Amino acid sequence: MQLNKPFATVTPTLDGDVLVVLASADATFTIKQVQRILATASGEGIRKVLNRLTAQGVVLHDEVGRTHTYRLNTEHLAAEPIMALARLHSAFLERLERHLGGWGASLRYAAVFGSAATGRMRLDSDIDVVLVRRTDSDDDVWGQRVAELGRLVTAWTGNDGRIVEYTELEFHAAALAAEPLLAEVSKQGQTVAGTRAWFTTQLRAARRS
Repeated sequence: MQLNKPFATVTPTLDGDVLVVLASADATFTIKQVQRILATASGEGIRKVLNRLTAQGVVLHDEVGRTHTYRLNTEHLAAEPIMALARLHSAFLERLERHLGGWGASLRYAAVFGSAATGRMRLDSDIDVVLVRRTDSDDDVWGQRVAELGRLVTAWTGNDGRIVEYTELEFHAAALAAEPLLAEVSKQGQTVAGTRAWFTTQLRAARRS
């Protein structure tokens, strides 16, 4: 799946993209506003979608003068599943955070990075996760957890999970060597265990040393 295009899991049409926009905020949108957000869709295509969704009652249409506005009908029977689909990205991060919360003190930090974090996923993209663990943690238990994490990421999304692991010692060495992956995580990573403050503090400390 593409976490940045959640409705593509059930429909490849423009309807899904438009619904993501409408479900993203409790607000009204004009066709031009929707078009600016979607960037690649035509105004005429968006208008046809909005008219079709209005006919279904999923979208509410208002006309003030010459301005046409549209908003999601949150009282519609389909509104709840629409909003659930629209927030698949955050639902994935929340589920991942809950799962990693059971790993205890052995896990110092974890973040999703790469295309899953930047909103540039393709259908065949991996989901990249970086883990930093205590150097003295049990290798066997850790290995089992990492294998299970990879399995769960694939089960949840259909995408391969690419897990990058560091012990704290390896992390400091990579930071000292200015490893590009850590710079990417620092700029665009989405924290799912530990805190961003810990990660950035450790990066700075390693670089100063």
